[in-house]
Amino acid sequence: MGINASITIIAIVSIFSLVILAAVAGVVIRTFLRLERVLARAEQEVGPLLFDLKLAIGELQKIIRGGGRQLQHAEATLRYIDRELRDTVDTLTVPIQELGLWVRAVRAGWRYFARRR
Repeated sequence: MGINASITIIAIVSIFSLVILAAVAGVVIRTFLRLERVLARAEQEVGPLLFDLKLAIGELQKIIRGGGRQLQHAEATLRYIDRELRDTVDTLTVPIQELGLWVRAVRAGWRYFARRR
């Protein structure tokens, strides 16, 4: 084999390598373009869903804030009811306790005078 034949074989192998490399590059570019179209379509379909999700999250935040305010209002109402119930119980039990003290005092006095006779 001569030098010309060797150069020809190297040139043919190089051309085949370039053709294979060009085919692979074409496949990669085509796949990339398809992937880009799929991603664009997915973005178009997911965009409204993301918007709805953002709105739902905003509504949930409003509900949570409103619920917190309502919970504070309910706690204040319960504290008020507790305070009023305690005052009412005190109003009812203090005279009964004082009456019990008077009854004990009268009993003690009666015993004292009953023994002296």
